[in-house]
Amino acid sequence: MSYTPDESPTQLYAEKTWLAGFIITGAGYGVVFALSWLCPRSLWYRTRVKDADYIRNCFFLVYVWVMLILGSLFLGSNSQFTQLAFINDRNFPGGPSAFEVEMFSISADEISNVSFVLADWCSAALMVWRCVIIYRDCGTCPWSILSILGTMLLASIVLGVLFLWQISSPLSSPYSTTGTGVNYTLPYFFLALAFNIVVTILIVLRLYIYRLRKVQALLGPDHAMEHTSIVSMIIESAAIYSTFSLLFLIPFATKSAVANTFLQVLGEGQLIAPLLIIYREAQGCGWISSTSSISSSSTAAARMGQFSDIWFASQHIHTNEDHKSTDFREVFTVAEESTNIDDDGNEIAEIVRQG
Repeated sequence: MSYTPDESPTQLYAEKTWLAGFIITGAGYGVVFALSWLCPRSLWYRTRVKDADYIRNCFFLVYVWVMLILGSLFLGSNSQFTQLAFINDRNFPGGPSAFEVEMFSISADEISNVSFVLADWCSAALMVWRCVIIYRDCGTCPWSILSILGTMLLASIVLGVLFLWQISSPLSSPYSTTGTGVNYTLPYFFLALAFNIVVTILIVLRLYIYRLRKVQALLGPDHAMEHTSIVSMIIESAAIYSTFSLLFLIPFATKSAVANTFLQVLGEGQLIAPLLIIYREAQGCGWISSTSSISSSSTAAARMGQFSDIWFASQHIHTNEDHKSTDFREVFTVAEESTNIDDDGNEIAEIVRQG
């Protein structure tokens, strides 16, 4: 006796892709939740020091919590929608896969749709800011980059609104346009993919040039590897989101049911990239933190050089007719410490130089 539902193999395969997407999305949310715990934990200690990065760290804290809320809303709404498709309304004509497509606009799924688009906008906005920060010391270059990415971001917002209007209309979904007549799914996701590809190229190119021109000359190749390793380039450029976008768009364009899986996974995948960037910054490994430390190291080195000139000016150089030598050991014996007592009874250490 077979307990297989009376459905075609195509319908059963489509149902498997929807269910697999929900399971993988849960795993992706686990990554988002872990990063949302690690980032504030590190940022909280930084916000306790009200230095020049105080406002930025506070913004990062708020940003992380907003992304966690959006990711939680997406998972919760998607869970409810999956339950309706596979349990409550299991006998819907065409099975759960038909329910997932035709009932995409119901309120149980509308929350995840809005959360999905809002998270995409937040992620894109962070990447625009990221590019401007990385290119800020390139003269007029940041303004041209900002204009290009800003235009693409505004276009993405407009298409995102149209996409939400499409999937919120009755009997409409990313796959069907019964209620609107125009399918904005491909334009919206293709623009999001193009945006992330442009960002990826710009950031990877900048990191590579940075390694060649500045860091190697100043601090050596070991420090340069911190920014130009494969892992750091993937994180800094948000290539993770581009990968998930391709995994969805290619099956979607070819009308493959595999797109059902990655459409859901993309909802959490787009949160991982910006959270990883913030986590690197919170750990002091990101572009801003490391370049700041380079500037500090350069300044400190310059000051140490000046201090050394003053300090070693007191060393004794002994010269005779055939030999000229410098006794560096005398540097440590040119001073002796004496202790005086002030009016309040406190000890005052004085350095007395010997001529």
